[in-house]
Amino acid sequence: MTNSPKTYKTEIDFSTDWEIPAAEKYIFQYFHQQLDNLVANQLHIHGVKLYTVDSGIVVTAIIRHSLPKKLRIDQVVLVVKDKEGKELAKKQFDMELFGELEACTARPWNFLFEMEDILVPYDEIINEMDFEMAFEYHEKVVKDFELHLDDNWKNGLNEDQQGYVHNLVSTLEPIKENEISIVGFHFHESDDAVNIYIIIRNAFSDTLTIENLPIQLFDAADDMVCKLGFPIGQFEIASKQARPISLSFSKDVFMKENPDFSSWRIELIPQTL
Repeated sequence: MTNSPKTYKTEIDFSTDWEIPAAEKYIFQYFHQQLDNLVANQLHIHGVKLYTVDSGIVVTAIIRHSLPKKLRIDQVVLVVKDKEGKELAKKQFDMELFGELEACTARPWNFLFEMEDILVPYDEIINEMDFEMAFEYHEKVVKDFELHLDDNWKNGLNEDQQGYVHNLVSTLEPIKENEISIVGFHFHESDDAVNIYIIIRNAFSDTLTIENLPIQLFDAADDMVCKLGFPIGQFEIASKQARPISLSFSKDVFMKENPDFSSWRIELIPQTL
């Protein structure tokens, strides 16, 4: 099973509060074009140039995001690193003047790191040296989920199969607090439907009751094959709990003819559950 995330190309947008000569805009556009696409809901920073000045260093960077909505950044902590990953400077910036970014856009900006923000002897920093930029943030994540199997699942899975599901849950990547995650782990195609087993994980602090589960199914070409909302009754999932559920996608509602299911993936459609 392959689960390749969809990626997004950002559009560059220049702030009206920063008068940038046309020649420099072309340079930023060039650097932006070289950047890899982002996965969904990602915030990224790419360092363009580093200059040494009397008061410290100035770093020019491009901030971009792949959220499906506008983004306003209040404050960020940025870290400058050399190519070996050694931290050279760190500072918290007020981003009020940076302004608001439209969905899936990128914007260049200058950042001044003063002498007190420098973490190494100043002579280690060379004008226009190669460097990397990163956000420093400590998002709280949930990694330990308890698998809950109701009687139907306990009776329907033998001991080895239950062990497989337990092991799967224990090896899944952590997810952010206050998020819901779905992972497909079994796929079966019949003449008239595709049946998928998924694991739902709840990283909220409270028990959730899910009445409708909106799912998108993609094939090996990463084409959307089907988009359905599954009414699943009063499906309760406790905090830090993982529960399996089976879903059936009728081929009558497929949006693509003859999809290639040599690999596949599913996504939760963002909305209120």
